[in-house]
Amino acid sequence: MDLLASHSQTATLRLAASAEHSSNPPGEQGDQPDLGARSLRVLIVEDEFFISLHTKQLLQALGHSVVGIAVSADQAIDFAEQERPDVVLMDIRLVGSRDGIEAADEIRARLGIGSIFVTANTDTRTRQRALASQPLGFLEKPLTEQRLKLGLSKAV
Repeated sequence: MDLLASHSQTATLRLAASAEHSSNPPGEQGDQPDLGARSLRVLIVEDEFFISLHTKQLLQALGHSVVGIAVSADQAIDFAEQERPDVVLMDIRLVGSRDGIEAADEIRARLGIGSIFVTANTDTRTRQRALASQPLGFLEKPLTEQRLKLGLSKAV
């Protein structure tokens, strides 16, 4: 029921509104953030609502803050300019005419902010295009807390 109750509150995130600035809710039993790790400000770029919600929950469980969720390349660039995150978790396939690789290129070139690609698209051509944009790394979907923790530790 929590998921259904929070659906209307988090639906604004899908529309590229900033994430709320409240304290992180405690994780599941035994799922405490690593207090020794640096807390990062992360921009999520993902056009599938439930995947973005899951990613946000994983990040918060790891002690990071989500500065926003964008669903398109243009929204991602706008958010990055406004919020100046430490890192961007970037899906490759997005709504709109531009993809995550183009957005990551522009964010890195204009703002110096690196991206980690989070994707289920691991074909050779897509990976070669993504590598040319000098990402901080790749994470395959579905994300797990362990994968995300490892990917972020290598990125910073």
